[in-house]
This record gives sequence, C-alpha cells and structure tokens, in this order.
Amino acid sequence: MRFVSQFEGYGTQIRVQRQRAIDGGGTEILQPGLYVKFTPVHSGGMLYENERRTALDHFNFRGQTQDIGEAIPTDPVQRLSILDTDELAVQENWSADDKALVENRLIELASTTPQEVLLVADTPIAAPFPNYDFYEGEPTMLVVRLIEDGYDLEIVLHYERVFGLKRPHIIEALEQAIEIGKEQTVTA
Repeated sequence: MRFVSQFEGYGTQIRVQRQRAIDGGGTEILQPGLYVKFTPVHSGGMLYENERRTALDHFNFRGQTQDIGEAIPTDPVQRLSILDTDELAVQENWSADDKALVENRLIELASTTPQEVLLVADTPIAAPFPNYDFYEGEPTMLVVRLIEDGYDLEIVLHYERVFGLKRPHIIEALEQAIEIGKEQTVTA
C-alpha cells in the first residue's frame, strides 16, 4: 500500500514501546516501539503520476513558498512525502503482523485526518483488462490473448511483477513470449 502526506517530514508512532525498570538502573524492553517516517519527494521519495494528481487535488496546501531570489512559487509536489509499506517492510524486516498493523494504522489515519495522510488505492499502471488479476487459465492462453489484443507484453510483465499478483507461472510465460518476440524481430 502507498500513502502520501502533504508534510515532508511526516512520521507517526504505530505501536508504543513498553519497558520496565530492572535492578542496577537499567531497563528491559517488553514491547519494541514501531514508528514510520515518510520519505520526502525532494529526498528521493518516488511519486507516480496518479499519486501526484490525486495528492494535488486532495490536499489544501497552506501558504506559498517561492524560489530564492525569484518571485516564482515553488511546486507543491516538493512538499509531499511518500510511504510504501511493501518497501518499508523489506527494509525494516517487519513481520506480516507488523506490516498489517502499520497498514491498518495508516488507513485509520487516512480516514480520520485526511489532510495529513492520503491512501492511494489505484495503481500507476492499470491491469491490461478488468479481469486480468482473476485469470486462472493456462498462462500460454493468457499470453496469446494479450498478443491478439495488441498489449505491450513488457508493460504487462512490469504490471505483474510490481503491481499485480506476482504469479510466477504468468511471469515466466510473459518472459518467454518477450524473448521469442525479440528473436523474431528483424532489424533493417
């Protein structure tokens, strides 16, 4: 899941850290804290075009900033920050329970404080056809249909790997079809 905030330094506590005092002045952590911090766009947070449009339509940016020495307002996109729970779960080695806890808390924040957090539900690349993600037939028949309907197999492969269901048999069939297509292409 991907979330956007209009504040470049946005972060939140997901789970409180619980600890108790032990002999000798030390502490024992009973429950580690769980915190998330959004990545600002100007610091490398990748923002897809659909997220950009949705955020600019959704947020009410307070105040105007301008470039140094110029009377030109800055792009409000540079004020946004991004959080991708899939990427962060891998970076932070979260368990499935921790990831679910983070996603549920951020969904709650998106509904209770919509001017701070926005859940982006749509994907930047749409599925090739409406029931693509529900296809359960032979992968080769799916590839044949995609070719007959004129879809770019490399875009479909990217969708399947990144935004789709990541089905290994479909990915393999698409990769084979792309390789065969490259072998059969004659350059002048």
